[in-house]
Amino acid sequence: MKKSCLIPAVFIGLVILFAASCLIFTGQAFLIPWLNARSEAGLSPTEPLPEFATPTIRTGSIGSQAIQPPATPTAPTTEPFPKSTQAAATELVSPQTSISAAEETLSTLIGITVPASDLFDLAYRLEGKSNIAPTLEPPLFPFQVGAQKAFWVLDTDANQYFQVQTILQYATEHLYFWVETGIPYNENALHRLAETFENHIYPTTRAFFGSEWTPGVDSDPHLYVVLAGNVGNSVAGYFSSNDEYPPLLSEYSNGHEMFLINADQVALDQEYTYGVLAHEFQHMIHWNLDINEDIWMNEGFADLAMLLNGYDIGGADLSYAADPDIQLNYWPDEQEELTPHYGAAFLFLAYFLDRFGEQTTQRLVAHAENGLTSIDQVLAEMNLTDPETGQVITAEDLFADWVIATYLQDGEVGDGRYAYSNYPSLPDPEIAEVVRSCPNGVARREVSQFGVDYILVRCRGDILLEFAGTEEVALLPTDPYSGDYAFWSNRGDEADMSLTRAFDFRNVPAPISMTYWTWYDLEQDYDFLYLEASLDGERWQILTTPAGTPEDPKGNSFGWAYNGASGGGNTPRWIQENVDLSQFAGQLVNLRFEYVTDSAVNGEGQLLDDIAVPQIGYFSDFEADSGGWKASGFARVQNVLPQTYRISLIKSGENTTVEKFVLSGENTLQIPLRLGDGVNEVVLVVSGTTRYTNQKASYQYSLEER
Repeated sequence: MKKSCLIPAVFIGLVILFAASCLIFTGQAFLIPWLNARSEAGLSPTEPLPEFATPTIRTGSIGSQAIQPPATPTAPTTEPFPKSTQAAATELVSPQTSISAAEETLSTLIGITVPASDLFDLAYRLEGKSNIAPTLEPPLFPFQVGAQKAFWVLDTDANQYFQVQTILQYATEHLYFWVETGIPYNENALHRLAETFENHIYPTTRAFFGSEWTPGVDSDPHLYVVLAGNVGNSVAGYFSSNDEYPPLLSEYSNGHEMFLINADQVALDQEYTYGVLAHEFQHMIHWNLDINEDIWMNEGFADLAMLLNGYDIGGADLSYAADPDIQLNYWPDEQEELTPHYGAAFLFLAYFLDRFGEQTTQRLVAHAENGLTSIDQVLAEMNLTDPETGQVITAEDLFADWVIATYLQDGEVGDGRYAYSNYPSLPDPEIAEVVRSCPNGVARREVSQFGVDYILVRCRGDILLEFAGTEEVALLPTDPYSGDYAFWSNRGDEADMSLTRAFDFRNVPAPISMTYWTWYDLEQDYDFLYLEASLDGERWQILTTPAGTPEDPKGNSFGWAYNGASGGGNTPRWIQENVDLSQFAGQLVNLRFEYVTDSAVNGEGQLLDDIAVPQIGYFSDFEADSGGWKASGFARVQNVLPQTYRISLIKSGENTTVEKFVLSGENTLQIPLRLGDGVNEVVLVVSGTTRYTNQKASYQYSLEER
């Protein structure tokens, strides 16, 4: 999606459509924040087949390398082809050591890098577009006030692009402010907003986060702001990374570094509008520094930009405090669910800045790794250790401290880590459950991964707290179609994942077909998955699949593709596909599944199982090995991961103390407690901490008299 700002009730993602960040095909929007916001502004045959190498990423002029087939054809085979030597793909086989299925899956995922997408390379391979310059010719002279220009604008409600005619109403050294023809606006307010951006927001945001691409795609250092209507009822504004590409490459690109402001939803003299520009500018900068950053971190940094510029974030922190059991490292597709996620991401990164300072935070902004992995690496690179343990701090350690700090907000506890000095207006988080009498029986609950339950215990006397959590959790909401293994596409923002295999049809007459079972959950209208074929490893033909679609309202798709949920409903289901390959009879061909995502929001991805080409006797259910398929980003997995937890006890009374526990394995605890005699209450803090999954963790606890 685009990265956008929501109107005070959905909040920030759309200046992608709300949840996305500045993306290659879309952008980032700012949704309109909660209406009750605190701010005034609201806001493998015997003879080897040719190796098909993964093409080098190209920008600008693109050439080709022909791959010659063997001189003597080989007979069809039912055996897997030899392993490819291509650097960007790996053949995944069952490990030889005896480890649990959950540990195997975790090890597999840790060892995989999700490749970033490259629009120039994709356009060359899938559309045959070449020799497209990455930048446009510079303007002959600066635009003057009164100049007219057309821009593509996305109507997020109608889900389609349209063009508007605009007039340049104000210009500064780094900004052009365009207004749609016929849109009423306050001229003085526009001038103040433009000058504030030039003299405050622009230098402040760049000083902390870094620089946008300049002079950029249009070879002009000016940023464009477009004030237009009919953008949607929940979007305050957006930045679309699509505009960072030449229009010849991307259908709806405006070919400028630009933001859009929704004239129907925000006023130019509102403080929130100033914050929207700061928010979107961070997205633009982040796109330049770390194009495929996880959306939750990108959006959190965008709200942090609002704070650093002196603007209120529009109430997302209040929304999070009311519902703290949401997954920090997950971004939902539904706009009505976004606001608390903005709040969580913002508060987490505000805490990071407060605890580790400007230099470490800036390093995190620009780090090539993404999400929780980038946090691990930055803290390790800076050799930041926990005084309590002497160990380098991990993302899980930081998360556990953050949820305690969010509850306590008290710098006098411990070594002072449980407070935000840079955000004193932090709201109190909602308590999940209050226990006033013991014994309480066995309480069963669920908690999100990297979410939190605060359970307040107020019984008196000697109590035994018993906690038990599940040892495993599902990776995905569905199991493989058959057996234990399937290939999973993986997921990521601005990502390009593929699964490729060579087939020898040189002695095989038509008809030829391939069948497979698939399950997929892909962001509607933004993320697309293709089945492709290539005879030379350079140019790829997109094949027509029964459940695919040619629909492409946002200009993100390269052709016939899978999109949305498999089975055609709201909930994905397993379906069998049968694809005609007769056109490749008598030839060597590479087949590839390729999943390309935009800059923000992604679904659970695709699962593939039981692939068959009956005419050559090929079948793989992936139970023993990868069936000769080479994965780049894709992973051969079982649907299980080890479940881990972070548990903390906050004891309050005459003094406030914190005890922390790391659970992995049996996931049980027995802790004696004494309430009274200086301890008035205890808060049990429970979080799931398993990476790679969006499935919740189940647990139970009881409080018995001792």
